[in-house]
Amino acid sequence: MSGTSSLIFAVDAADAPLAAWNRLADRAIEPNPFFRPEFLRPLAARLDRREIRVVAIRREADGAFLALAPFSRRRVGLLTPAAVAHAGDYGPLGTPLFAPEADAETAASLCAAAAEALGTGLVAFPYLRTDGPVAALLSGMAATRDGNGPRLALCGARLRAGHATGIEGAAQQRAVSRHRVKELDRQMRRLADLGAVSATRADTVETLPEAIEAFLELEAAGWKGRAGTALVADPGRAAFARDFLEASARAGRLRIDALRLDGRPVAMMAMLRDGARAWSWKIAFDEDHGRLSPGSQIARIAMRHTLASDGIVDADSLAIPGHSMIEPLWPGRVAYATGLVAGGRFADLRLWLGGADLALEHRARAVVKALLRRR
Repeated sequence: MSGTSSLIFAVDAADAPLAAWNRLADRAIEPNPFFRPEFLRPLAARLDRREIRVVAIRREADGAFLALAPFSRRRVGLLTPAAVAHAGDYGPLGTPLFAPEADAETAASLCAAAAEALGTGLVAFPYLRTDGPVAALLSGMAATRDGNGPRLALCGARLRAGHATGIEGAAQQRAVSRHRVKELDRQMRRLADLGAVSATRADTVETLPEAIEAFLELEAAGWKGRAGTALVADPGRAAFARDFLEASARAGRLRIDALRLDGRPVAMMAMLRDGARAWSWKIAFDEDHGRLSPGSQIARIAMRHTLASDGIVDADSLAIPGHSMIEPLWPGRVAYATGLVAGGRFADLRLWLGGADLALEHRARAVVKALLRRR
């Protein structure tokens, strides 16, 4: 792209251009809290030992970043190597950051720079939202350079729970099954029989530090703690979680909702906010009150709090598709897929191989899950 150049640096480099990176994240056409320094740098330092390369396209005139995404070289499915945008269990959102003035050629430059930096002809964006301007921008790449630009394939399209706000969000809230609402209301009354029930929200630098520790403690007290998957079950994971949550709190991008019994939390949900979107990052609840559905109760509370918040247009659960708890309560749907990009002479072949590999991996996972259910 004329007047631009690529910049590639390690995510944890001491001289990383954090100011330009943050300015782009603040004004991106679609926000992604998991592609910000406050998430990626503690992840790289404390938890993920794979090399993460940040690829940025910058404007030479003023050094402003026009596009950015973090990548690592790994298999896109079971076999095919690719430059894969760094999205996974702790941040399942692979939407790259683009400035409002970025165009299809900017997107092509980002993908070409990633392919060159990681030494592969295939670029992948897992968990790419397909219902917004970034997907449209990537789709427009083929129209550049007289139709000879990179090709995009959207593979494994899925839907996960979410909800809108405003009039649409209120309608989605009313669309929740009457039977389910009545049952949750009944269970809430049973909880109130045990003591004083309250719903609280922590969203300030004064209230969040205590809420963060209470959330981590509550999560560790449940099955995740017993299984060793709780955030504080591993020192590196705990340090990452605290670094990320505390940085998000300082930036005004964290809210922790809680359902309390006599002041003690029985369910909590950590909500992230970036721009006009919100995400449910993690949930924890007291299993001693499991019969009263504390997880479902906090999902309802979080939705109410988000609907009452100014400037948010939608919320993404980040849950797996078909999640039995949150899908019936957040009846909106968030569309996503794995975006595969390839250019050059063998672009179509690379896209076919990548798509076939993803499908093979999906089938293999389904077989493993079926076998585990039979045990």
